[in-house]
Amino acid sequence: MIIWGWRVRKKTIGTGVFFCPGEGGDRNYEHRQARRWFTIFFIPLIPLKELGDFIECTSCENTYYPDVLKGKTASEIEDISTIAIRHVAVSMALADGTVDPRERDAAVTVVQRFASHPYDLDDLDSDLSSLQVSALSDNLEELGAVLNEHGKENVLTAAVFLAGADGHVDRSEMEVARQIGKALTMSSAHIEGTIQQELSRLGLSL
Repeated sequence: MIIWGWRVRKKTIGTGVFFCPGEGGDRNYEHRQARRWFTIFFIPLIPLKELGDFIECTSCENTYYPDVLKGKTASEIEDISTIAIRHVAVSMALADGTVDPRERDAAVTVVQRFASHPYDLDDLDSDLSSLQVSALSDNLEELGAVLNEHGKENVLTAAVFLAGADGHVDRSEMEVARQIGKALTMSSAHIEGTIQQELSRLGLSL
Protein backbone atom coordinates (compact mmCIF):
# COMPACT_ATOMS: atom_id res chain seq x y z
CA MET A 1 0.00 0.00 0.00
CA ILE A 2 1.42 3.38 -1.07
CA ILE A 3 1.22 5.80 1.83
CA TRP A 4 3.26 8.64 0.41
CA GLY A 5 3.35 10.61 -2.82
CA TRP A 6 3.05 14.05 -4.40
CA ARG A 7 0.13 16.36 -4.96
CA VAL A 8 -0.26 19.72 -6.66
CA ARG A 9 -2.13 22.34 -4.68
CA LYS A 10 -3.22 25.78 -5.87
CA LYS A 11 -3.76 28.90 -3.82
CA THR A 12 -4.98 32.41 -4.58
CA ILE A 13 -2.30 35.07 -4.13
CA GLY A 14 -4.21 38.03 -5.55
CA THR A 15 -7.48 39.21 -7.06
CA GLY A 16 -8.65 42.06 -9.27
CA VAL A 17 -10.32 43.05 -12.51
CA PHE A 18 -8.84 42.38 -15.96
CA PHE A 19 -9.89 42.25 -19.60
CA CYS A 20 -10.72 38.60 -20.22
CA PRO A 21 -9.65 37.61 -23.75
CA GLY A 22 -12.04 34.67 -23.68
CA GLU A 23 -15.18 36.68 -22.91
CA GLY A 24 -14.07 39.98 -24.45
CA GLY A 25 -14.84 42.18 -21.47
CA ASP A 26 -13.82 43.19 -17.95
CA ARG A 27 -14.09 40.34 -15.47
CA ASN A 28 -12.86 39.49 -11.99
CA TYR A 29 -9.79 37.29 -11.79
CA GLU A 30 -7.83 35.28 -9.26
CA HIS A 31 -4.05 35.18 -9.42
CA ARG A 32 -3.29 31.55 -8.56
CA GLN A 33 -0.07 29.79 -7.67
CA ALA A 34 0.59 26.05 -8.09
CA ARG A 35 3.00 24.12 -5.86
CA ARG A 36 3.89 20.44 -5.52
CA TRP A 37 3.53 18.97 -2.02
CA PHE A 38 4.83 15.80 -0.44
CA THR A 39 1.88 13.81 0.93
CA ILE A 40 1.35 10.97 3.34
CA PHE A 41 -2.02 9.21 3.17
CA PHE A 42 -2.97 11.89 0.62
CA ILE A 43 -2.44 14.60 3.23
CA PRO A 44 -0.09 17.38 1.99
CA LEU A 45 2.64 17.88 4.55
CA ILE A 46 5.77 19.36 2.98
CA PRO A 47 5.73 22.10 0.33
CA LEU A 48 8.09 21.34 -2.53
CA LYS A 49 8.76 23.05 -5.87
CA GLU A 50 6.64 25.97 -7.08
CA LEU A 51 5.22 25.05 -10.48
CA GLY A 52 4.30 28.59 -11.53
CA ASP A 53 1.39 30.96 -11.35
CA PHE A 54 -1.48 31.85 -13.65
CA ILE A 55 -4.54 34.06 -13.95
CA GLU A 56 -7.97 32.47 -13.75
CA CYS A 57 -11.13 34.27 -14.86
CA THR A 58 -13.79 33.76 -12.19
CA SER A 59 -16.51 33.97 -14.85
CA CYS A 60 -15.43 31.58 -17.64
CA GLU A 61 -12.72 29.85 -15.54
CA ASN A 62 -10.25 30.04 -18.42
CA THR A 63 -6.62 30.45 -17.38
CA TYR A 64 -3.97 32.79 -18.82
CA TYR A 65 -0.33 33.68 -18.38
CA PRO A 66 0.23 36.51 -15.85
CA ASP A 67 1.21 38.86 -18.71
CA VAL A 68 -2.50 39.20 -19.47
CA LEU A 69 -2.67 41.68 -16.58
CA LYS A 70 -0.40 44.10 -18.49
CA GLY A 71 -3.26 44.92 -20.85
CA LYS A 72 -5.72 47.74 -20.22
CA THR A 73 -9.20 46.94 -18.97
CA ALA A 74 -12.14 48.10 -21.07
CA SER A 75 -12.93 50.64 -18.36
CA GLU A 76 -9.40 52.05 -18.46
CA ILE A 77 -9.53 52.32 -22.26
CA GLU A 78 -12.84 54.19 -22.02
CA ASP A 79 -11.29 56.64 -19.54
CA ILE A 80 -8.25 57.19 -21.77
CA SER A 81 -10.51 57.70 -24.78
CA THR A 82 -12.71 60.20 -22.94
CA ILE A 83 -9.80 62.33 -21.73
CA ALA A 84 -8.13 62.28 -25.14
CA ILE A 85 -11.22 63.18 -27.17
CA ARG A 86 -12.01 66.08 -24.80
CA HIS A 87 -8.52 67.44 -25.49
CA VAL A 88 -9.11 66.96 -29.22
CA ALA A 89 -12.37 68.93 -29.01
CA VAL A 90 -10.73 71.78 -27.13
CA SER A 91 -7.68 71.88 -29.42
CA MET A 92 -9.77 71.96 -32.59
CA ALA A 93 -12.19 74.55 -31.19
CA LEU A 94 -9.31 76.88 -30.31
CA ALA A 95 -7.18 76.17 -33.39
CA ASP A 96 -8.39 79.15 -35.46
CA GLY A 97 -8.72 81.50 -32.49
CA THR A 98 -12.53 81.65 -32.63
CA VAL A 99 -14.98 79.26 -30.99
CA ASP A 100 -18.03 79.35 -33.25
CA PRO A 101 -21.41 78.24 -31.78
CA ARG A 102 -21.58 75.53 -34.44
CA GLU A 103 -18.16 74.28 -33.35
CA ARG A 104 -19.37 74.15 -29.75
CA ASP A 105 -22.36 72.01 -30.71
CA ALA A 106 -20.19 69.76 -32.86
CA ALA A 107 -17.65 69.37 -30.05
CA VAL A 108 -20.33 68.17 -27.65
CA THR A 109 -21.64 65.72 -30.25
CA VAL A 110 -18.17 64.29 -30.89
CA VAL A 111 -17.26 63.93 -27.21
CA GLN A 112 -20.59 62.24 -26.50
CA ARG A 113 -19.82 59.72 -29.25
CA PHE A 114 -16.50 58.71 -27.70
CA ALA A 115 -16.97 59.44 -23.99
CA SER A 116 -17.99 56.95 -21.32
CA HIS A 117 -20.16 59.46 -19.45
CA PRO A 118 -22.61 62.34 -20.25
CA TYR A 119 -21.15 65.54 -21.70
CA ASP A 120 -22.84 68.88 -22.43
CA LEU A 121 -22.08 72.52 -23.28
CA ASP A 122 -21.31 73.37 -19.65
CA ASP A 123 -18.72 70.59 -19.59
CA LEU A 124 -17.23 71.96 -22.81
CA ASP A 125 -17.00 75.47 -21.34
CA SER A 126 -15.21 74.01 -18.33
CA ASP A 127 -12.79 72.14 -20.59
CA LEU A 128 -12.14 75.23 -22.73
CA SER A 129 -11.04 77.11 -19.63
CA SER A 130 -9.14 74.36 -17.86
CA LEU A 131 -7.67 71.80 -20.28
CA GLN A 132 -4.16 72.48 -21.51
CA VAL A 133 -3.73 72.12 -25.26
CA SER A 134 -0.08 71.30 -24.57
CA ALA A 135 -1.22 68.00 -23.01
CA LEU A 136 -2.90 66.89 -26.24
CA SER A 137 0.02 64.85 -27.60
CA ASP A 138 0.64 62.97 -24.36
CA ASN A 139 -3.02 61.96 -24.07
CA LEU A 140 -3.22 60.92 -27.71
CA GLU A 141 -0.02 58.87 -27.51
CA GLU A 142 -1.58 56.90 -24.66
CA LEU A 143 -4.78 56.46 -26.66
CA GLY A 144 -2.86 55.50 -29.79
CA ALA A 145 -1.20 52.67 -27.88
CA VAL A 146 -4.56 50.93 -27.36
CA LEU A 147 -6.37 51.78 -30.62
CA ASN A 148 -6.20 49.88 -33.89
CA GLU A 149 -5.74 51.75 -37.18
CA HIS A 150 -9.49 52.11 -37.72
CA GLY A 151 -9.90 53.61 -34.25
CA LYS A 152 -7.12 56.12 -34.88
CA GLU A 153 -8.73 57.07 -38.17
CA ASN A 154 -12.04 57.67 -36.39
CA VAL A 155 -10.40 60.11 -33.97
CA LEU A 156 -8.70 62.06 -36.75
CA THR A 157 -11.91 62.10 -38.80
CA ALA A 158 -13.72 63.55 -35.79
CA ALA A 159 -11.06 66.27 -35.51
CA VAL A 160 -11.52 67.28 -39.17
CA PHE A 161 -15.29 67.23 -38.69
CA LEU A 162 -14.88 69.65 -35.78
CA ALA A 163 -12.67 71.92 -37.86
CA GLY A 164 -15.33 72.13 -40.57
CA ALA A 165 -18.31 72.55 -38.26
CA ASP A 166 -18.40 76.33 -38.91
CA GLY A 167 -18.52 75.83 -42.68
CA HIS A 168 -14.85 76.31 -43.52
CA VAL A 169 -11.37 75.15 -42.54
CA ASP A 170 -8.04 76.93 -42.45
CA ARG A 171 -4.41 75.88 -42.34
CA SER A 172 -4.08 76.34 -38.57
CA GLU A 173 -6.88 73.82 -37.99
CA MET A 174 -5.41 71.32 -40.42
CA GLU A 175 -2.02 71.67 -38.78
CA VAL A 176 -3.60 70.70 -35.44
CA ALA A 177 -5.36 67.81 -37.18
CA ARG A 178 -2.00 66.58 -38.53
CA GLN A 179 -0.49 66.84 -35.05
CA ILE A 180 -3.35 64.68 -33.79
CA GLY A 181 -2.62 62.06 -36.44
CA LYS A 182 1.10 62.06 -35.64
CA ALA A 183 0.44 61.72 -31.90
CA LEU A 184 -1.74 58.70 -32.69
CA THR A 185 1.27 57.24 -34.60
CA MET A 186 -0.52 57.29 -37.96
CA SER A 187 1.63 57.40 -41.09
CA SER A 188 1.81 60.65 -43.06
CA ALA A 189 -0.03 59.04 -45.99
CA HIS A 190 -2.77 57.76 -43.69
CA ILE A 191 -3.13 61.20 -42.08
CA GLU A 192 -3.42 63.04 -45.39
CA GLY A 193 -5.79 60.46 -46.83
CA THR A 194 -8.06 60.62 -43.81
CA ILE A 195 -8.09 64.42 -43.79
CA GLN A 196 -8.88 64.67 -47.50
CA GLN A 197 -11.59 62.03 -47.28
CA GLU A 198 -13.42 63.88 -44.49
CA LEU A 199 -12.99 67.27 -46.15
CA SER A 200 -14.47 65.81 -49.31
CA ARG A 201 -17.41 64.37 -47.37
CA LEU A 202 -18.02 67.79 -45.82
CA GLY A 203 -17.72 69.50 -49.20
CA LEU A 204 -14.81 71.62 -47.97
CA SER A 205 -11.27 72.33 -49.07
CA LEU A 206 -8.32 74.40 -47.93
